[in-house]
Amino acid sequence: MQKSVSSVTFTTQGALRKSALRHANERLVLNAIRENPQLSRVEISRITGLSPSSITFIVKRLTKEKLVREEKVDGATQVGRPPTILQLAGNARYAIGVDISPHGSRVALADWTGQIHEMQEVEWNRDPEIVLRALHGAIRNFVSAKSGRRILGVGVSVPGTWDTTAQTITTAVNLGWTDVAVVPLLEKGFDVPLYFDNNANLSAMGERWFRSHGAKPLEDFVFVTLGEGIGTGIIVSGHVLHGAFGRAGEFGHMTLHPSGRYCLCGNRGCWEEYASERALLRSYHERTEGTRISIKDLVERARQRDAVALEVIEEGARSLALGVSNLIIGLNPEAIVVDSWAADAWDMVEKSVWTVLRERVPAAWLEGIRIYPSAHARDSSLLGAIALALTRYFHSFEHGEREEALTVHMR
Repeated sequence: MQKSVSSVTFTTQGALRKSALRHANERLVLNAIRENPQLSRVEISRITGLSPSSITFIVKRLTKEKLVREEKVDGATQVGRPPTILQLAGNARYAIGVDISPHGSRVALADWTGQIHEMQEVEWNRDPEIVLRALHGAIRNFVSAKSGRRILGVGVSVPGTWDTTAQTITTAVNLGWTDVAVVPLLEKGFDVPLYFDNNANLSAMGERWFRSHGAKPLEDFVFVTLGEGIGTGIIVSGHVLHGAFGRAGEFGHMTLHPSGRYCLCGNRGCWEEYASERALLRSYHERTEGTRISIKDLVERARQRDAVALEVIEEGARSLALGVSNLIIGLNPEAIVVDSWAADAWDMVEKSVWTVLRERVPAAWLEGIRIYPSAHARDSSLLGAIALALTRYFHSFEHGEREEALTVHMR
């Protein structure tokens, strides 16, 4: 298995204390183990650049704290002491992910390897206070002191524009929410930190964080969410692109057809009015004299060669490709990842997507690019919310007398 080679940089405010360097090295080792399960101490030394003696000291401390565990390699043929591999102890730390959606919100408890242990669903209601109070109750159940779990934080995925300064959802057109103060209703009574971001951003983060073991992490890619609307999470040099005012990635509202359908945002011809789940279901509904089905049923009907379903899926694929062509030309990513109906129907739509891209995008822009369905598909933003809480632990901590922040960047 090929191991990823990382380096580390520190971003800090204030003087760097000796204890902070120790903690930084611990996080560096933990992150190396997280990204490359089943590492040996020798491999950790090579990846992190820390000396073998330092690795021995750090691993001993982490093992004593029950954060990692060592296991003998089965069937080893080497002469001498059997090699051991290191893994994160799955039950050592936990995180909570919250995914707010008009189709029903979810709250999940996961360990720090990403394994989900418990899930609670919250029914949708157009009144944000009702939804948020129900979510608060679900979070409270998971952070209860009776559980004995070490909760690192709560990540919250919001389907709209998140204002970090005001701590509000300023606009979520598909929820019908405007200027909703989320934090006061969700954080009340908790002693664990809450973190928030847009659902598309978190889908991208989840795709990068919970990639397949041994796979090279994507550094520059776009995650396209195709649910009630369309959002794009943009990763540049391994980090989420938020833009100057936190609104980067709203490509769902770029204009494909200037005189096209009216969008919930008030514009006409937006991309999401032609390639989102809502758009495809509306199209099927209009062509079948009011037949209402789910997006999964639509894909299944297309597989069963239903003529209308096939037509709707094909048109959706072409509209998806039109938007993706702009992403490729404008952002030059190494990959485009899609979820929702496009992931479910990828075997049926991939050819059409590429046909449109080759017609619309100069060959130089397509060279080397990958377009593929997310392995997480329906859970992408939920896993991203979990990753948001975890990344704060693996990549940063507090140090010094004034509790200045120290950030560890793994590259």
